[in-house]
Amino acid sequence: MRNFIPLELKKILNKNTVIISLLFLTIILIPWIQTAKSIDVLDDEGTIHSDLGGWKILRERTVEGTMTTDYLLQMKQNYENSVDKPYIEGEVDTDRKLGKRLTFPHDALNWELNFPYIKYRVLDNSLNLTDEQLSNFYVDWKGSFTEYLSTEQNLFPYTEKQIEIISQKMQKVPTPFLFKYDSGWEYLKIGLLNTIYLFFMFLAFILCEGFSKNSSKGIDKVTLSTKESRRRLLSYKLGAACVFSTIAYFVYIAIILLFITAVYTLHGWDSSVQIGTITFYSMNQLQEGLLYISMGYFSTLVVTHLILFLSVVFKRGKLVLALSLIYFYLVNTYQMGRGALIEKVMVFMPQNFINNLIGIEKLYFVGNTVFPYVFVALFLGTVYILLSRIGISIWMRRYYLQ
Repeated sequence: MRNFIPLELKKILNKNTVIISLLFLTIILIPWIQTAKSIDVLDDEGTIHSDLGGWKILRERTVEGTMTTDYLLQMKQNYENSVDKPYIEGEVDTDRKLGKRLTFPHDALNWELNFPYIKYRVLDNSLNLTDEQLSNFYVDWKGSFTEYLSTEQNLFPYTEKQIEIISQKMQKVPTPFLFKYDSGWEYLKIGLLNTIYLFFMFLAFILCEGFSKNSSKGIDKVTLSTKESRRRLLSYKLGAACVFSTIAYFVYIAIILLFITAVYTLHGWDSSVQIGTITFYSMNQLQEGLLYISMGYFSTLVVTHLILFLSVVFKRGKLVLALSLIYFYLVNTYQMGRGALIEKVMVFMPQNFINNLIGIEKLYFVGNTVFPYVFVALFLGTVYILLSRIGISIWMRRYYLQ
């Protein structure tokens, strides 16, 4: 079998694959570059800077530290004397007149500090809390989730008992948090979610003819001549497709990490995940980033199986490609939610298996046991892979070229 998988890979790795790979690499990098260039920041003198160099200024102006009471009080004093305050509070609107949307070095910190005290959880990047509120931040933060979950439109609606269970878990979150500049890790999650559908479209272009007839990547009469040859063919093609998808995915991730390192840096890997994600899991940004990368790979394997299943069912590469592209576009267009039916079913889509994996807004209960969405995604993906393999096996028994 090991000798035949390379042969199947040779069918996949041809001149067209290289051209399509370069094209999609360019397309995937475009939104990353646009996002990185859209930043506008202030330096210490109050001068506005734009474009990629703004991230270095943002990093240099970030005051990092463990979020003790002394640190929080010092940050309040820094805010009072900062060049940022007039812009944040609307006293100066030069940035608006210039069409700028300023990013400030302590936005994430201030959003987190304001969380327990802002009704409807509107993001507020000012820091006008009292000394008492800052001193009691962790007590108020841990005690705010019953009310938050009662008013939040959670993906899986919670009962009062379930809200109580979640609130109790939030009470046990280790504190104090560690705050650092960690834009690279935040944009890793955002960028994966926003571009992985393009990567899946790339896989569809390459793998859509896996079981097609009248194709150099597909099937000929000889390989269908016996039951054993059909079984082996199935193993070879699935193996080769998974090997290709694995290589392609980690090349995709490597390029993204290189871009992030060059623009944002991977600084802040050890900062607390709670700065940006509402969760009761004690993790740092590196651990969460590795979780998202791993789930992206798992989603890739699921999508690979689904594309091959469509290929063996329809036997026509162009039809499979068209169906795949429409599907990936629709899933990217409609977000998960509790509104229309199409929003409700998005939770079952492999493309969303990297969306808010550990947040308390997407928890699932079995009795009194709570599971984060990452476990739901793993369960669903495993089912999809098993059903795809069973389906491909069944369809292969009835596969005829005529």
